[in-house]
Amino acid sequence: MTPKNVARIIFLLVLIGLSAAFLMQVSNNTLPRFQHLDKVVHFGAFFVLALTFHRAFPLPFWLALLILTGYGLAIEYIQGLLPYRSSSWGDLVADAAGAASYYAFTWWRYRYQQRRQANR
Repeated sequence: MTPKNVARIIFLLVLIGLSAAFLMQVSNNTLPRFQHLDKVVHFGAFFVLALTFHRAFPLPFWLALLILTGYGLAIEYIQGLLPYRSSSWGDLVADAAGAASYYAFTWWRYRYQQRRQANR
């Protein structure tokens, strides 16, 4: 099995796990909470999703962001249809920000490595 196929399997598992987590009914009293905890969770989940997506499908960053934001939009739409969940524009912004942060970090790391090699 090639490394690209392994990356695609990992991405698929992360995608399935996050989809299930975002769509299942959550009890409000099980975890200690602070204001906007759900935004932090959305941000982190989409950072990890972008990482696995980038490894599985090395697309241009703008296309990857479009796809991942579209997935976030679909999740929010479906949550709005469920009687035990609600959709939020803030969650969608956190989704897009998490994915964009991964790609910004990746770009910064690439530029840093280029400068280090040029200075050798």
